[in-house]
Amino acid sequence: MNKHISVLEKLFNKNCQLIDGTDEIFELDLALWEYENLSKEDLMARSAYFKLIYGKETIHYKMCNLQNLEEVHRESSFRTKIFFLNGKYSTGYATHGLFPYRGKFHPQLIRAILNILNIKRGSVVLDPMAGSSTVTVEANLLGIDAISVDVSPFCQLIGKVKTFSLNLDIDILENISKNSKQILTKLNRAKVPKYFNKEEDSKKAYYEVLLLAFLDAVGFSGRTSSSLDELFPRVLKRYITTIKYFQYAREKLNLKIGKSRILQGSVTDLPLKDNSVDSIITSPPYSFAIDYLKNDKPQLEYLDANLNSLRSQMIGLQGRGIEEKLRIYFDSMQKSLYEMNRVLKNNSSLVIVIGSNDIQTKGIRLETKIIEFAKNAGFNFSYNLIKSIRGMQNSMKKENVLFFTKKD
Repeated sequence: MNKHISVLEKLFNKNCQLIDGTDEIFELDLALWEYENLSKEDLMARSAYFKLIYGKETIHYKMCNLQNLEEVHRESSFRTKIFFLNGKYSTGYATHGLFPYRGKFHPQLIRAILNILNIKRGSVVLDPMAGSSTVTVEANLLGIDAISVDVSPFCQLIGKVKTFSLNLDIDILENISKNSKQILTKLNRAKVPKYFNKEEDSKKAYYEVLLLAFLDAVGFSGRTSSSLDELFPRVLKRYITTIKYFQYAREKLNLKIGKSRILQGSVTDLPLKDNSVDSIITSPPYSFAIDYLKNDKPQLEYLDANLNSLRSQMIGLQGRGIEEKLRIYFDSMQKSLYEMNRVLKNNSSLVIVIGSNDIQTKGIRLETKIIEFAKNAGFNFSYNLIKSIRGMQNSMKKENVLFFTKKD
C-alpha cells in the first residue's frame, strides 16, 4: 500500500498549522485561499484560520486566547457558555458577542474575505445592510476603516457600541458602571433615555454601552421568567468583562484599530458619494427566515422607532403572500445593486452572502437571481463559495458567498 498523505499536508506547508476545528470544506477552501494570497508575515498578522506559522502563534489565535471566555461567561447558562467556547476562534472573540443578533455574519468568514480581497489599511470597506456591524468590527480589527449602513436605529446602536468598544478607555467604562441598580432605574424611566447632566452627555458613547446591555437584558427577560432586576447586573457585568479582556488583548498585541462610521440609512438610497468605497461585503436580510422587526420589537419600541415605517423600508418584509413578497424583494435588490455599483470604485470587489429556503421561496434560488441582477447592474461575477450554516438548519442549510467585481 502506498504511503498516505493527508489532505492538510497536500494543501499546506507542514510548518503552517490550522486552528483546531477548522474542518468543514468551506473553511479549508478559505484557509487555502488565505494561504495562497497572503505573505508569511500577513499570515501571522491577519489570517483567520491559522494557528501556527513556522512555529509561531498567529495574532488571531493569540487574541482569542487572551480574552478568557470562561470568565466572561461564568454566569451564563451552560448552553450559552458551550456555544461561545465552541466559537472561541470563529464567533466569540473581540466585541462580536456583546449582543446576540440573529442571522449575523460569521466573523471568521469576514476576516478571511478581507484577506482574500487583499484589503489593506487606508482602504474603506462598506456594509450597506449592516445588521450588527460584523464587517465593520472585523475590518477595524485589521486596522481597516469601514462604514456600516442600516435602516434600523437598533442596528445603528449595536454597531456604534461594538465598534466603539474596540478602542475605549476601560477605566471610564468601569467607573460609570459601578452602580447597576441606579443605572437600571434611569434607563427604566422612559422609552428613550435622556442623559442627565453635561458630564454624562460628554460620555454618551460610554453610556450607549450601558444602554445596549439594558436592551439585551430586556430581550432576555422577555424570553425567560427572570426579571430585569436579576438580569441587567449579570448582562452588564458580561459586557464589561468582554470589553475589558479585549482591551487587554488589544494592548498586549498592539492592535491598531481602524476607524468606523455607523450610519442609519437605506441600501436603496445610500448616504455616500459616487465611487467612494474600496470594497463592499454584505448580506441581504434573511427576511424569509427571520422577521427582524418582530425579533427586535422590544428594543425598537424602547428606542421609539416607527415600526410601520421600518417595515416599509426593510428588504423582504413587504407584501402579502410569497409571490408579492418575492416581487418586492427582487425589485429592492435590483435597486440596491445599482446603488452599490454607484458608490463602489471601478475594478473593486463586491461580496454578497445569501441563503435560500426553498420551501419559503417555492423553489426560487435567491443566489441565482442576485447573480443575474448584479450582472445587469454592472458587475462581473467570478466565484460562488458554498458555506454550510450552523444554527439555522431547520430553515436554511447553506449560504452562497458570491464574489463580484465592478466593471471599469
